[in-house]
Amino acid sequence: MMKILKYGVILSFLIAIAVGVGGYAYWESLKTYGQTSLGQQGVVELTIPKGKNPKAVARMLQEKGLILDAERFYRYARHIAKEAHKIKAGEYVLEKSATPFEILKAIQSGKRKEIPFTVPEGSSKIDIVKIITKAGFANEMKLRALMEDPELIKEFGVPDRGADEQDTVPGGIEGYLFPDTYQFPKGTPAKTILKRMNARLKEVIDDEIKQRMKAMGWNLHKTLTLAAIIEKETGKSFERPHISSVFHNRMKRKMKMQTDPTVIYGIQGYDGNIRKKDLRAYHPYNTYRIKGLPPGPIASPGKAAIKAALWPDTTEDLFFVSRNDGTHIFCPTLECHNRNVRKWQVEYFRKKKARK
Repeated sequence: MMKILKYGVILSFLIAIAVGVGGYAYWESLKTYGQTSLGQQGVVELTIPKGKNPKAVARMLQEKGLILDAERFYRYARHIAKEAHKIKAGEYVLEKSATPFEILKAIQSGKRKEIPFTVPEGSSKIDIVKIITKAGFANEMKLRALMEDPELIKEFGVPDRGADEQDTVPGGIEGYLFPDTYQFPKGTPAKTILKRMNARLKEVIDDEIKQRMKAMGWNLHKTLTLAAIIEKETGKSFERPHISSVFHNRMKRKMKMQTDPTVIYGIQGYDGNIRKKDLRAYHPYNTYRIKGLPPGPIASPGKAAIKAALWPDTTEDLFFVSRNDGTHIFCPTLECHNRNVRKWQVEYFRKKKARK
């Protein structure tokens, strides 16, 4: 009897050891599990409603293919990470390559899904309306109305009078929304978005730019007005300071700016062609009719164009014409310019028409 009892004790001891070893191995495997990715690519959108408990969230993760075993994830979150209680409702975009630990951390923020959009350099405020509307943040009509809000225009620092004492600024906040890539949670108010874009402009206008404006006797409005013209005149970054020099030289000589993008800005339903009647038509932005710069920016310039407006090349050039490849040829005299117009515009398009 004693022998049987002795064997029973030994067996119980061995079972306890086995259970302990097995338990230890299981917990260690959970630790490894937390750091192991499924190795997938791409992203998954996940919305966790309010009131969902950790087990239910784990099942959602399994259904989305982010994990293979909901129960195992729950046990890892509760017993190893000890953070199951930190999971929050929200809208998330999760990487398929994330480990359970990374997923668990991500779904603790309670953040709403952020929607990105990009405003290219040279975009007008109407372009920006379409971009923001397409991203799903606002109704187009309401956003256009918001951009005309006098309080918002004042808050953004648009002066009551335009550069060089022109009339009031018809474009309002045109040019005061910095072109960049932004992202906001779904449902963000349009006014919040516009304020962030204006705040970004103020970030870009650093001390170097401020000191340069002060040295030149220019204010931000005048700088943005010229920078927007430079932005619209060329898409080639290396040309911007040269383009800028032409306009600076014209201003020094009290010449009209005569820049086509300002004419286009005032044409309703522009079809891609500027006609003689457009050059003759009066509107506050037609630099073939008005003296000096227009009353405000015609688009949102990027930082490179802003710097080009303040740091022009040193040249004697007063004219430029397109080479029809995105670049321009420059001239200091009207005679030289007319030759280039004949070569690069009249003859170019005549030959092009003849080839058809």
